[in-house]
Amino acid sequence: MSKILFIRPHASPETIGLQHLMIVEPLELEILFGLVRETDEAEIIDMLVEERSFEYFIHLHKPDIVCLTGYITNVSIIIDYCKIAKADNPETITIVGGVHCEIVPEDFENEAVDFRVVRNAAIVFTDLLNHIDQKNDLPAGILAKNEKLDLLKLPDFNFYVPWAVRKSVEKYRDKYFYIFHDKVALIKTSYGCPFNCSFCFCSVITAGKYNQRSLDDVFEELKTIPEKEIYIVDDDFLTDKKRLELFIEKSIEQKIDKKYLVYGRADFVANNPDLIKKLAKIGLRTVIVGFESFFEEDLKKYNKKTNADLYKKTMQVLNENKIDCYATMIVSPDWDKNDFKKMIKSVKSIGIHYVNLQPLTPLPKTGFTYPQDKLLIKKEEFEKWDLAHVSIKPSKMSVANYYKQILKAYNKILFQPKVLLKYLKLYRSDMLGKMIAGSSRVRKQYQQKIKNSKRIK
Repeated sequence: MSKILFIRPHASPETIGLQHLMIVEPLELEILFGLVRETDEAEIIDMLVEERSFEYFIHLHKPDIVCLTGYITNVSIIIDYCKIAKADNPETITIVGGVHCEIVPEDFENEAVDFRVVRNAAIVFTDLLNHIDQKNDLPAGILAKNEKLDLLKLPDFNFYVPWAVRKSVEKYRDKYFYIFHDKVALIKTSYGCPFNCSFCFCSVITAGKYNQRSLDDVFEELKTIPEKEIYIVDDDFLTDKKRLELFIEKSIEQKIDKKYLVYGRADFVANNPDLIKKLAKIGLRTVIVGFESFFEEDLKKYNKKTNADLYKKTMQVLNENKIDCYATMIVSPDWDKNDFKKMIKSVKSIGIHYVNLQPLTPLPKTGFTYPQDKLLIKKEEFEKWDLAHVSIKPSKMSVANYYKQILKAYNKILFQPKVLLKYLKLYRSDMLGKMIAGSSRVRKQYQQKIKNSKRIK
């Protein structure tokens, strides 16, 4: 028997923003929770919403095993947590996983980290627990302390998605939301991405493989979820026409009453208006669309394999079906002030009201690199690799002015009076208040960046 703590780390104060606008359930930990053995005692601690310290929970529970997962921005915090656990009890076993650990496990090489999960966590986790207790063979896909990654020894990606044990975070569930979606639940219906955009690591995580869950299994899990708001966290849900038609058919047959938030490409939406209309009828409420850029030369550089001429049609299809659009745009370090103005004009002209502006960020192992002398963030400054910090030195203006242009763009797009009036009519006042409060915190972070960047030439 082992006492296991599953930990989602808090966000660094240095990390700019999305935690101010959305906090969703730790799906990966809920899945692992279901893989503990009957004799184990387990609990999930969500430090993203907890007010008490990590030390408090370590002292309270005295765990045998601490499991942590997170993103690149969490690397330093996760290692600090492992050190704290070891300081309290050197015999405590620490296990680290998550997408960044799978791609760059060397970032977690530390005496305080006992095991790193780099492949097939949902398949090998129980075997890892048995290894810790019984000293049998270490499962493939796990790196022991300070062991170097050997790609030749890694197993292939095997795709298995157990159901999440959602009652494991029952005490936190009222805290989870995504912008205007309140009490939102997550589900994953596929792994990987069928596309290979140069700036993205979605296909890197699975070595280019793409796999879909059985829809029968997906719907059986959906029926167990009490929340009406469902965030389908596939890297791209809108990709397989036949599967989407079957999804619609099963939703109608089984009388599933949910509202969906999904990721989708602009060209798929534009080219499949009838299918989007059908999805709207069974609950599609919001699509997160990676527009990335309105400049064709940028889209080619990003390997998007689409063109900006489609974007007007994309928004027409979404607006006609009363589907909200959360747009993501990549801000190039080569833009000048006129490029920012053109982007703002283009965004507003086609009816995009909510946007996430992401300065182009060369994430590790995506194949998208920049010379070291062009980078503004050191590799070990993990908390700043958040797709919001300016990581590449702008070529046509100062860093401070570049941040100013981003903040100005946010103000002109998000806070148009007619847009705020629309939000007042469509959404509950408390959700609108959360959005405004979160946006205000992000604005303050950008203002601090402007102040700090004035000394950077």
